[in-house]
Amino acid sequence: MNQTISQWGIQLTGHHFDLLDWEETLKAPFDPWVERMQEIFVLRWSGFDDLDAAQVHARGEPLVEQLNGAMAASKGSRPLRRQDVIHFAPDGTRRHHMLEAFGLELRSKGGAAIMRVIGPDGAAVPDAPPQPSDVHRWTSIADTDDRLADALVYLGRREWFDLFKAIECIEDWAGGEGVLIKLGWMDRDKRVKRTANSFRHRRDGSHSPPSPPATHEEALRFVADLIRKAFEAAEAHSHP
Repeated sequence: MNQTISQWGIQLTGHHFDLLDWEETLKAPFDPWVERMQEIFVLRWSGFDDLDAAQVHARGEPLVEQLNGAMAASKGSRPLRRQDVIHFAPDGTRRHHMLEAFGLELRSKGGAAIMRVIGPDGAAVPDAPPQPSDVHRWTSIADTDDRLADALVYLGRREWFDLFKAIECIEDWAGGEGVLIKLGWMDRDKRVKRTANSFRHRRDGSHSPPSPPATHEEALRFVADLIRKAFEAAEAHSHP
């Protein structure tokens, strides 16, 4: 949980629906958090304190990559990118650094319903105290385990090579491929892993995919589910 307001932030770019996912999931007072300023979405993090603009830009890259993976596993979100580094002065003014270009994508999504619980007296029941999201909890766990941290980064990159490496990270964390099969987290045919291993190499090479091969979307869902299970197991182990 953040104790002070960071003087730095990173403007996030991507599809509006994914930006909304980040805003909804990464809320203050937990760290990191997303703050919306009009139509600008800014990632704030206490780890940016005492850095300069170039250092914030450099530290922001692995942070956004890791969060992209966590958001993909948690919400099915597409990756976001960094744009400006923003400095927040004590007088409330903002200074933007390092503009980067980004693309657009047309997608549709339904809105989330807002519900209020009404008590027997007809009054609205106060909201429960805020709790850290699963993404907050997972990134905290990833801070202590490089294998899980790397798995998030690889999932966020989404390419066949990265999906294969994400599977390897979870295998290393669990104690091997056989452990995942025994747990029921991976099928014995290893269809997604074999597809990813084939497609990360040259097509028509020595690594043939299964028949039929997994689709890219199927592979993304499989790896996201694998990562969710790993973090849920890690949480359960840390809180017996």
